[in-house]
This record gives sequence, structure tokens and C-alpha cells, in this order.
Amino acid sequence: MIISKYKENYIASLEINDEKLKDYYDNNKEEYKKEEVKASHILFKTVDDDMKPVSDEDKKAAKKKAEDILVRAKNGEDFASLAKEYSQDTVSGSNGGDLGYFGKGVMVPEFEKVAFEMKPGDISDLVESQFGYHIIKAIDKVNEIIPFEDVKNQIQVNIETDSYKQKIEQLEKGTKIEKHEKNIKNIKE
Repeated sequence: MIISKYKENYIASLEINDEKLKDYYDNNKEEYKKEEVKASHILFKTVDDDMKPVSDEDKKAAKKKAEDILVRAKNGEDFASLAKEYSQDTVSGSNGGDLGYFGKGVMVPEFEKVAFEMKPGDISDLVESQFGYHIIKAIDKVNEIIPFEDVKNQIQVNIETDSYKQKIEQLEKGTKIEKHEKNIKNIKE
């Protein structure tokens, strides 16, 4: 209870106002960057359901099929219809290949790299990943800074937490802490 009260009093002493919050926001805008892509894909698997690689012959056949469908997609055939018919990603395939919005670090690196480089409406060349060959269509792209008002409370918590952590580290440096193993052992028993 003493520690809890100390923390409460320390945080109250910080006197965080809107000006401090806004300064923090302005100096840390990268933290509040929202970058997402909405994409669809068609997958031609090169692994079985246990993630074991298929035979070289089956891999070549998957690549050939993917190349054929890629030509059709780039020639203007309806991407969603092609995904429903040919994608081996049964979850997104049944939804026309729709993967929804996703941020960085969600998809496998090969897929993510291409998806984030594309412009809405673009269709990728074949992208090979650990799952197989993907044809990706970028639907939408979001690249914005989240408005201050939407993150104001989060910023206050960040400032309080960081400041309190620094205060505790400062106190620990200036204090000699001794462990009495015998007493600790007696407490545990």
C-alpha cells in the first residue's frame, strides 16, 4: 500500500497538462503513425496441410497454374472471381481473396514487402513465400498520423509510466539494497 500511495503521489506531482501532452505527441509522431494495407490474394500452395513441401513436380504445376491465373488477372478478369475459383487459401478464397486491412509485421515478410510497395488497384507479379505462390491485389492503403485527440489519454499513461520507471531506477541507484537470504528463506517457509 505504501508503494501504491507513493506512485499515486508521484504521478500527481508530475502536473501533466495538455501542453506537455501535445509536446510529447509532436516529438514522437512516428509512434502514432498508422500504416495499413487492404489486400486480396490468390494462393497456389507449395506445401501440404502439415506444412511439408510438395514434390518438385507439384511445385512446378502450382507455379504454372499461378502464372496462367496471373495473366488473366492482369488482363482485367475479376480478381475476386478468380480467387474464389482458384485460391487454395480456403478462408480468404471464399471471400474473393479478401485479407482485410493489416499492418506491418502481420504477414510473412515476402508478402508484406510487396503489399506495402503497391498502390491501390495494382496486381503483383508472383510472390513466393513459405506457403506457395501468391498473386496480390492492393485494394486500399492507409498511411496517416493518428490525431492527437485520439491518443491523448495513451500519451498521458506513457508519460506517467516512463517518468515513474525513471524515478524508481534513480532511487535504486542511490540506495544500497541488501538481501538477507536467511530472512527471505524463513518468510517462504
